[in-house]
Amino acid sequence: MSAKEQRIRSILTERFDYQTKPLGPLPLIKRVWPAIVDLASNEVYVLASAIAFNALLSFFPFVILLLIICRNIFGWAQGYEAIFQLLRDDYLPVGREFIVKNLRILTARFYSDVAIFSMLSLLITSSGVFAPIEMALNRAWGISNKRGFLKSMLLSLALVLGCGVLALISIYIAASSHSIIRSIAGSFAEYGPVKLFTGMVIKALLFPITVCIFFLIYYFLPNGRVPLKQVLPAAIFIGLLWEVSKYLFMWSLPLMNFESVYGPFYISVTLVMWAFISAMMLLLGANLSAQLRD
Repeated sequence: MSAKEQRIRSILTERFDYQTKPLGPLPLIKRVWPAIVDLASNEVYVLASAIAFNALLSFFPFVILLLIICRNIFGWAQGYEAIFQLLRDDYLPVGREFIVKNLRILTARFYSDVAIFSMLSLLITSSGVFAPIEMALNRAWGISNKRGFLKSMLLSLALVLGCGVLALISIYIAASSHSIIRSIAGSFAEYGPVKLFTGMVIKALLFPITVCIFFLIYYFLPNGRVPLKQVLPAAIFIGLLWEVSKYLFMWSLPLMNFESVYGPFYISVTLVMWAFISAMMLLLGANLSAQLRD
């Protein structure tokens, strides 16, 4: 073998070893640190505020439509009750009984009018949720081309539909899990340890659904092709971070004592703050997916 061939082989070997060597803690931190630092920029603050505002406007119409679909279209009482249970256990940090009671009244007495209003609200607010996320993802990936208004609107509606399907799967999992536990445990299903076990099982089963929602957003919203192997780890990480942060936020609420500061408006303030924190985590995942490139 000539000296030139040996040199080429040596270069290729070094390059192959470099590319296949797993990242250590320090190089990994160097890659993700810019994604964290970027959260302090004014642009990210504005985008997170826009996402949080529109997410709150669209969340309850979305939930109301799910309730009406389960109760009035499918005639699925277990699914209807499972939505309220999920709201209490996982998605409402405060004002659970107040919100659940009013949702029951709306969907029981005025479901036809509320359904029309909810669909119109989602048509308007869904693009308001996804447009800032699309801007953040395009910014993170260095994509300068923008989608037209009609394409963005259609994509937003498609994502809402996809999230709706995933939500119905979550409802089915929750309702089926409760039914199975009741059939096995009988009257013991209402005991504290059994209820705790049931809740843990449901949370474990629903985690992949959470990851799928983040994946849909990170993969389809950028106006360009993005690699799956970068998007999926970011979606898994943000899914874990969101779940942990949710319970930390609920745990910290008594310490912040919003009710004594904001009075009757503390429920709205708490929901706005949690929506903003969730939006910041969503944008962190957008930046992180672009930073994890080879």
